[in-house]
Formats: sequence, C-alpha cells, structure tokens
Amino acid sequence: MHTFADKSKTARQGASVRPKTLRRTHIGHSDDVRAILHAQRMIGNQAKQESIAADSTRGLKPDVEEDEIIRGRTSGEIIGDIARPIGTTLGNVVTSATGVLTGISISTKTNKGPTWNSHGAFVWHVGFNTTGRSGWIIQDVVNTWRAKDAQGNAVASPLTPHFLEAWTVDNKGKVTPNISADNDYWDNPNLKTTYGAVEGHLATRAKLYFTKTNPATQGFIKNNPATNASGLLSSTKTPAGLGIVRLYRYAQSTWDSTGSVPIHFGSAGP
Repeated sequence: MHTFADKSKTARQGASVRPKTLRRTHIGHSDDVRAILHAQRMIGNQAKQESIAADSTRGLKPDVEEDEIIRGRTSGEIIGDIARPIGTTLGNVVTSATGVLTGISISTKTNKGPTWNSHGAFVWHVGFNTTGRSGWIIQDVVNTWRAKDAQGNAVASPLTPHFLEAWTVDNKGKVTPNISADNDYWDNPNLKTTYGAVEGHLATRAKLYFTKTNPATQGFIKNNPATNASGLLSSTKTPAGLGIVRLYRYAQSTWDSTGSVPIHFGSAGP
C-alpha cells in the first residue's frame, strides 16, 4: 500500500510492461539502497504470481463478484476491515504481557504516514524497536487483493499472498537494514496508472517474531523472486522454531477511481 517522491520512471515502466509481482522492497542491502527503496512495492520482477487462497481468513470473500458492493467494499471486506484492527489490538495486549514475562518485545514507530492518496496510492514508513539482542526479527506477511479495470475485468494481484522477511538485530538492539530511522516501507504506487486497477480492496496483515536462528540457514534468501521483499532475506515457507508472536500489524485500503472524485480510505496500525 505505498509511493515515493521519485517513482515516475519506475511507474511508467510498470504501466507499459505490466509485470506481475508488486515489489515490496522495504530496506535491503545493495549498492544503491535508496534506488531500491524508491522501487518498493512497485512491480520489479515477473518470476511468480500466486492466486489468493479461496479459504482466506482476511475478510475477502472468494465470490466477491457476486457480493454487494457498499462504498467500494463487499460485505465480506467490511467485516474483515472491522475485525482486523480489533484482532490486532487484542493480539497486541497479549504480546505486551508476553513481552513483560519473557523480556523480549517488538514495537514500531511511524516516521511517515499512513497516508491514503488518490487511486490507491499509499505511504507508510516505520522503524522497528526491540528488547531482543543478537538475533533476527521475522515478519510474516499475508496479503489479499481484489481489483477491477475500467472495463470491469479482474486485475490480477501483484502481491505475494504469503511470505516472510527478516531483519538483523545486533547486540545493542539496532535493527538493520535501515535508512535513517526507517526499517520497513509499506508503500503502494498509483494503482490506476501502474496496474490499470480503477477500483478495489487491498489488505495486509503481519505477525512479527524474534528468533536467535539465522534465517539464511532456513532457506531465506535476498532478492527472492518469489516474494515482494527485494533486498531483505525472505522466504515463502515458514521456518520451524519462530516461537510466539511479538507484534501484530495491519493496513487496509479501499479505492474507487471511477467517479468524478476518486475515493481512497482505510486504516493501519500499529
């Protein structure tokens, strides 16, 4: 759900080539990390596209075409959008208590956004803080997507439905990769011009873990073509031994560019 100041060239390329995977760069190591950041969640590889599971528990009904649209959302999406913040809040009450008991917690600080701009464009930059030391933060991400083009045809999802990505935590608690205070960018480009998606609903839900096991030994790789994580270590397979969830996050968007005045609204946290 994300956009940057200098994405015009990437956006034009994406609109003409129409690759099939939305690039969620976050912040990864590279010779030009800022360039990678500016391509975050833009379509950057064409290696893999996976369909949204029919048994999704994120509030996106598999028969959305037959469901009534209310202010841009299906009834199933409305239920999911209501339940998602509540579930996240309740989950984080439990994780807070667990952090006190175990001495390990993860929190975020929003440095920019969240902002819902026209035509599905979204910006949200956060930094991670943890009491864990000498380990890794693992973020388990689940995405759902429903969108249509101007002719009413379904627009294929550019998102990896499920993947995991990792950040290193040193012995002083510093989380890397980072750009200044930012560790994670959840940004979307203009979905109308980039994908031709003039109306739709997008939701992301994440669970964060702290582990002492190097994810590189569990199949995580950088620039993984099967995920939207770009330069971060990432995988589509959940490794063993992640332990308990330390933080829940979510973001959701509904956009409609078919009227005289485009609408885009949603919520996100924490």
